[in-house]
Amino acid sequence: MAKTINFGIDLGTTNSVIAKCSSGKVEVYRNPLSLKETLPSVVAFRKNRILVGDKAREYLSKDPDNVAGSFKRKMGTTDAYYIRSLDEEVTPVSLSAHVLRELKTFVHTGEQVEAVVITIPAAFDTIQSNATKEAGQEAGFRHVVLLQEPIAASLAYANRHEDDGVTNEGQWLVYDLGGGTFDVALIRIKDGEMRVMDHEGDNFLGGTDFDALIVEKLCVPEIEAAGTFQNLLPEMRSAKGRYNRLYMQLLHKAEEAKIQLSNANSADIEMEVEDDEGEPVELCITIERAAFEALIDPWITRTEEMIQAILFRNSIEASDVAFMLMVGGSTMIPRVRERLGEDLGLHINCNIDPTNAVGIGAAYYAATRTWSKEINLEKKTPRAGQPAVQKLEVRMAYQKTSQERSEYFTALVTGDLANLKYRITREDKGFDSGLKALADRIEEDLPLVPNTFNYFRMVVYDAQGNTVIADLPDIGIAHGKFSVTGQPLPNDICLEIDDLENQSTTLELVFRKNEVLPLRRTFLKTVTRTLRKGSSDDILIQLLEGPEGALPAANQPIGHIAVSGAKLERDLIKGSDIEITIEISESRDLRITAYLMITDQEFSDVFKSSRRYVHPPKLADELEAMLDKLQQEMARNPDNDTLIERANPILDELKALLKRARDLSADDVTDTRYQLEDQKRKVAQRMSDITKEQEITEEKLEYTRARRYCQYWMDKYGTEAERRTFEEALSMEKNVLRSNVGARIRDAGNRLWSLSFTIRWRTMEFLSSYYLSYLLPQKAEFVDQARAAKLIEQADLALGSENVTSLQNAISQLSELLPVRASMQMKFGTGIG
Repeated sequence: MAKTINFGIDLGTTNSVIAKCSSGKVEVYRNPLSLKETLPSVVAFRKNRILVGDKAREYLSKDPDNVAGSFKRKMGTTDAYYIRSLDEEVTPVSLSAHVLRELKTFVHTGEQVEAVVITIPAAFDTIQSNATKEAGQEAGFRHVVLLQEPIAASLAYANRHEDDGVTNEGQWLVYDLGGGTFDVALIRIKDGEMRVMDHEGDNFLGGTDFDALIVEKLCVPEIEAAGTFQNLLPEMRSAKGRYNRLYMQLLHKAEEAKIQLSNANSADIEMEVEDDEGEPVELCITIERAAFEALIDPWITRTEEMIQAILFRNSIEASDVAFMLMVGGSTMIPRVRERLGEDLGLHINCNIDPTNAVGIGAAYYAATRTWSKEINLEKKTPRAGQPAVQKLEVRMAYQKTSQERSEYFTALVTGDLANLKYRITREDKGFDSGLKALADRIEEDLPLVPNTFNYFRMVVYDAQGNTVIADLPDIGIAHGKFSVTGQPLPNDICLEIDDLENQSTTLELVFRKNEVLPLRRTFLKTVTRTLRKGSSDDILIQLLEGPEGALPAANQPIGHIAVSGAKLERDLIKGSDIEITIEISESRDLRITAYLMITDQEFSDVFKSSRRYVHPPKLADELEAMLDKLQQEMARNPDNDTLIERANPILDELKALLKRARDLSADDVTDTRYQLEDQKRKVAQRMSDITKEQEITEEKLEYTRARRYCQYWMDKYGTEAERRTFEEALSMEKNVLRSNVGARIRDAGNRLWSLSFTIRWRTMEFLSSYYLSYLLPQKAEFVDQARAAKLIEQADLALGSENVTSLQNAISQLSELLPVRASMQMKFGTGIG
């Protein structure tokens, strides 16, 4: 029988939590050994044992070669942790699965946790999301739903029993600064439904970075001053470095010192190590609170910039936001709260426990989600002598949350309904519909118990009172609770297509950032080059994640289908249509389906890519290429003061990133390479904005020319239908030009050129001009001179008699006799456009 999931897990960088929602109340399960609500996300391998949590954390400083932590930051990458005792590498997915399995042991009721909601940062891309889902499946969960952490935190806050101002209308910000990631989201409630309006985030900004700052900026200088060290920090950060163990030990001690500094003005870190000459170095390093706060101030500023970006994009002031809800362990650092309150003028709301709020919200969400095996909707096997019965199908519809005292329920039923009855009962026996005749449409008003989750069960019986259907999904309605209208997409999803005019590829928007999942779109595209049956060539249908206006190289590939000539049943001719359907689920599973109309073939695949690879030398090469490209652009436009002014900061940033990338060892144990790769993509997008400004300006000018030209011909010869098409195009003009997306502006202009050509093509004024001014001057280049001579004779006669149809025919055939320019043949690209 289908049932609600109920269990929610906050899979955190530093700590994890499991909770369950039952009858409207959430219980956060405690560790049976330590009785703590949180489980440290640390895994240790000791001989034949695997330790997870507090015990594993104890070994982090004693035996770092066999312990892994903070692996959430490497989810979705090819990085793995070498475990010396196993002599093998363990992936972040497998390590996360160990944490998830350990959380199952917290459930003291003996229940089997088969389905679960697992939270992820809102800024997690598709690959990172898929990696998290894979970890849940590896941990043995049969059904995994992903939920963004700001949504979970808001559900935990809004669904509390305390009356502290949460109403059916209003908006707030969620500031989620955890151990490894940062999210900020704008949440709005309207008519009792909660929606994420916008968000920003950084998957490499959190308490782990603060720990590293303490070690690298405060501890390392004192250690170097106390002993003989030639290359201390690189040797600490390298997996095979002489001082790697010291690095792991100091990170653990730095985290403890950071926690102490929330309530004290200083904290001590004790350590001992042998220097390069074998001499012992023993130190007690005092970390001053003021020094620590100075270190993290730039990082807090980065979070403030993301908040300001959200306010600006949504045209709201800080005074329009009721409060900023603080979530995540790192928000307990006093400096974080002080800075945000002083700099932004926002009311800081600390009314929920930042360590378990996300887990509680995940449980609330899980209580509104159902799961089951494929439901059997057929009648039971009839007894001997009884006639076989038809399959029944029941489709239910109702609101899963409500502020009303009763909720409308309806169901559509198909199949043989003769002599069948149904009955709906509430779990607490407080409502019973009684037996009623089953019809093709049934309707009920279901009374709700206030401020709790109400569960109803529908059963279908035959004339003898035998059960026909008992495994329909439970009807679950939360009264007085807030729900979400869906999870927003964190980034644009785009299709890479050929730009024949510029001999490159460009991006076409498929799904826009902040659209509510799940999503489905169908496009009709054309083949830009002929693909021969049996050939080794292919066309590529590729999706990328990232801003629509960026260059394809600046975005993250997340899935593709390659249609090979070897798979074709006949040639796929240039200009043929391809119907492309793209679907993405709430948990970010991606499906691409391509239907080739000319061959009547379909290609389809579901993508759950859960790893991306970043090679430090290649990263350095890419940054160097970007640096060269920007310098060339600046050299070509030395008098463009605006470009030079905007490019100089990017130039400095690229140089700094390049230096950091070159300093990385291939076996660097930190997640710096992924931070640098993320920053590289962001810089590439900013570069794209600068270098494409001139292109966009030119596209806008070309659009203006197209509009004026179209207006001229429309006024002279346009039909009523063409005028409507023209007015429709003009109604979208403002949005198109404001988009600052070159491809979109170009497409809009091309549609106007096409419309004007449709009008011109039936006028003698245009045809005669085109023939005399364009075609005749090229008569020596026609590939078939004999045929061209006959067509020129036909055109001349048509001109004399003003025969439009005859002149059109001659012009069309003469145009086909012109040689194909090499520039018109695209040598690379995806093969679709």
